[in-house]
Amino acid sequence: MEPQSKPWERLWRELLESATGRAPAAQAEPGAPDCTVPQMTEWHSLAEVEAYAAACLQSLQLAGWSFGWDRALHRLGCCRFRERRITLSHYFVEAYLEKDRFQVWRTLLHELAHALAWERRRHAGHGAIWRAYCRKLGLVDETVTTPCDDFTPARLQHPPRFALVHAETGEVFATYRRAPRRTPAQWRRCYIPGRKDETLGKLRVVPLPEPPAQG
Repeated sequence: MEPQSKPWERLWRELLESATGRAPAAQAEPGAPDCTVPQMTEWHSLAEVEAYAAACLQSLQLAGWSFGWDRALHRLGCCRFRERRITLSHYFVEAYLEKDRFQVWRTLLHELAHALAWERRRHAGHGAIWRAYCRKLGLVDETVTTPCDDFTPARLQHPPRFALVHAETGEVFATYRRAPRRTPAQWRRCYIPGRKDETLGKLRVVPLPEPPAQG
């Protein structure tokens, strides 16, 4: 819980944070535990990553929090405040464990920073307080999203079923597994950035032909 402070102090902190995008350094948490985690090791299995995550939770004194796995295909990790639980996509970790362990470590610390910001400051999201905890954990200039190669196993990959095309030329701009939820009137107001003159009002979503069945 955030230490008790005078109303004008809270107002000043909120105004400064809003204007500069960062929390004032003078508002450090008195008596708060250090944000140190065990050194990253050469993980070779999901069990070793899970053990490391548990050690991090203990080191950061996040009592009541747990770690687990999820089956996400389009995000790397998640911090669930109500459940007090951090999860990583096991598909992502399996694909990156040998390829780029630092990416796995970075994702875990990203979610731990969310847990710290929530437990100590009741802050959710990717704001100044979260970024401050990222820096305390060693993540400098952490971003909201991280570029990542597709890690979906082949057995779970599905071909796109719809395409965003130019109504006159047939040029394809994007593909989707599900049709976007936009009305024809909304599409008439859409355009491709940098190509407004030639695409405004000319974008259409069309179904793609079904791939041939494999015998």
